[in-house]
Amino acid sequence: MNPTDFTIDELVQGYRQIRKIYSCNYCSATFFKQEQINNHLAEQHNGALSALLSVPEKYNTLTQNQQQLLAVFKQPIKDSDIAKQLQVSPSTIRHQKFTFREKAKQAQLYLAQYQAVFGSDQDAELLPIPPTIATADDRFKITNQEYQKLTQRYFDYHDHQLHLIRLPKGQKRIVTLLYRISDEFDFNINYTQPEIDQRLKAIYPDYDNIKRYLVDYGFLARTTDNRRYWRTF
Repeated sequence: MNPTDFTIDELVQGYRQIRKIYSCNYCSATFFKQEQINNHLAEQHNGALSALLSVPEKYNTLTQNQQQLLAVFKQPIKDSDIAKQLQVSPSTIRHQKFTFREKAKQAQLYLAQYQAVFGSDQDAELLPIPPTIATADDRFKITNQEYQKLTQRYFDYHDHQLHLIRLPKGQKRIVTLLYRISDEFDFNINYTQPEIDQRLKAIYPDYDNIKRYLVDYGFLARTTDNRRYWRTF
């Protein structure tokens, strides 16, 4: 886990959400509901805060004592009670909190200085790939910026319905658009072939081609007789 790959909010919550997928910061687990990722963090990583405080990497400058202090400060108890728990004076607790606040101010200023020079790398984050794709080749190296640009270019929403203006050339562009098209289907629902065809036909006339791409690239799965479909990613 490299903390520099995540935003501050993502580090605090313990996961990254891209579209309807929740990805754990600390392992390869992915989920489709926020409740599921929260349960995973609690059961497998002892909670988001514990996992964040104990990141065993060069980026974590907290000492063991500081990690323990921050874990205690998270508890909704008075400074005097914390002092009794840690067997120190209340003034020591107040001084420790002041020290943490000062460090946070310094870090905030440094981050502003860094972004003023190098900018934000958030747009360069790659979209997660479907789990059935064994090798993430160039077709799946898609940044958030590329996704936003291509979906705005190739989709039209004039009647509040998703419409694909035209199917672009190049498999990477097609894969990028499949991320958005797959959002028109819900997880944990089995669709009949006519239902799939009806939804895709409303998006693009050549719906058979779109359906094949969705299956081939792991966004949809289907039974061997092609009568039932369901969203997998």
